[in-house]
Amino acid sequence: FDFECPGVTSMSVDTHKYGYASKGTSVVLYRHNELRRQQYFSFSKWPGGLYATPTIAGSRPGALIACAWASLMSLGESGYKTRVRSILDATQTIAQAVSGIPGLYLLGGTPHAMIVCFGSKEFDIYRVGDKMTKRGWSLNSLQRPACIHLCVTLKTVSFASDFIEELRDVVEEVQNEGDDGKGGGSAALYGMAGSLPAGPVDDLSKSYL
Repeated sequence: FDFECPGVTSMSVDTHKYGYASKGTSVVLYRHNELRRQQYFSFSKWPGGLYATPTIAGSRPGALIACAWASLMSLGESGYKTRVRSILDATQTIAQAVSGIPGLYLLGGTPHAMIVCFGSKEFDIYRVGDKMTKRGWSLNSLQRPACIHLCVTLKTVSFASDFIEELRDVVEEVQNEGDDGKGGGSAALYGMAGSLPAGPVDDLSKSYL
């Protein structure tokens, strides 16, 4: 979706993950200036003088902005297109492999972007996530339904076949363990969260922070 769709009034762009800039920079694009003005804040009664800022952050480091600009200029449109193409190809390769692993299923069908999300109706998918984490893979645990996802980035492209091979090994390991396998980490956390009311879970999450 972009501004070619009449209903789109703004777009958020995080420039770090796929823009290859440093973390801490993000862009909000508005369809017209009047919408942008709604995020402005001004306070005329501050003893320190007139205060006005276009963002929530009153002070923003110029170095991060310069880094984001340098990344955009260095790669250029053709550079980004090349990287996106390789990421999307790797995503499809991984998704097809996941759908062929016994015990796993894709959520949402074939991915249209760079996220491969999968779960299982036969075993605790969080145990798979924990075992993959121990092998050095960074996966995100999700809930409702229980599932995990891989965010495919440029770094993943070169290791797509390694990920597929290790995922097959881990799934087979979990299946062989059966109910005797111990679930720790996210398996224990999400298992507990699913058995408690939302209120206590929210309180525990805040205590963790």
